[in-house]
Amino acid sequence: MPFFSIIIPTYNRAHLIEASINSVLAQTYTNFEVLIVDDGSTDDTKAVLNKYKDDRIRIIYQENGERGKARNNGVQNALGDYVFFLDSDDLIYPNHLQVAFDAISKLEDPAFFHSRYEEIHGDIKKQVPPLFANTLRANVIRQNKFACQFYLKRAVALEIPFSENRDLKIGEDWEVIIKVAMRYKLHFTNEVTAAIVQHGERTMQLASPETIIASRNILIDNLRQDSEVNAPILGHVWSELTTLAALSAAINNDKRTALKYLWQGIKSKSGHLFKRRTLAIFKKIIFNAKA
Repeated sequence: MPFFSIIIPTYNRAHLIEASINSVLAQTYTNFEVLIVDDGSTDDTKAVLNKYKDDRIRIIYQENGERGKARNNGVQNALGDYVFFLDSDDLIYPNHLQVAFDAISKLEDPAFFHSRYEEIHGDIKKQVPPLFANTLRANVIRQNKFACQFYLKRAVALEIPFSENRDLKIGEDWEVIIKVAMRYKLHFTNEVTAAIVQHGERTMQLASPETIIASRNILIDNLRQDSEVNAPILGHVWSELTTLAALSAAINNDKRTALKYLWQGIKSKSGHLFKRRTLAIFKKIIFNAKA
């Protein structure tokens, strides 16, 4: 039985997914399977996937239902002890699974494990800030520190599935992380073993303020139904996504909307005033105004 099940949801990423798949197949630790869930792609994704003849790869086709449904479908079909979620435009480095296996083996069946990633912007690589155990849980409820780069014990992934609400475009992975954090200890390493590849087609790059606010409201409603999630956590989520909508508006040169959402976010949680995002919003507003 495979120890790891790598779940790759994909939609119209024929031009990107090969790099992601190849990064998995290049692992030094080989006790894994790859479940690629094609979420109703209409491009050449099927032709690209059919080129792979590796027995460790399983391809699941489903009608378009968005990432949450695709990830849940992968979990339900997984055979591994642990599942790892990899977006179809991101990469894992050759030691990724070995580092996780070594850590998990010492931790006695942890529910959650994360290894640090870096961001790739063209030819530039930038590591995300390191994590600290003494502040991790408090930070996780304020911001998604893991993206969707984490391992879950399969039983936990079945217990805490992703939302399948099609209108939840932003934060579906954060919802799972918060729910896991309320129930289990979060384990991690600061060794960099993966990369998020930034490009213009990423959901975050394309999300409008309206999309982000709609996702915020759905995410709040979902979390409110969880008895382990309290009001302060809901407040942090509300403020985080509200100021994210402000940044999106600023990038789109919508000064009025940017200031509205920024004020709402800071009014809710004053700590946002001192965040790097707030400075970025003001820079965008000032630069665009001069332009």
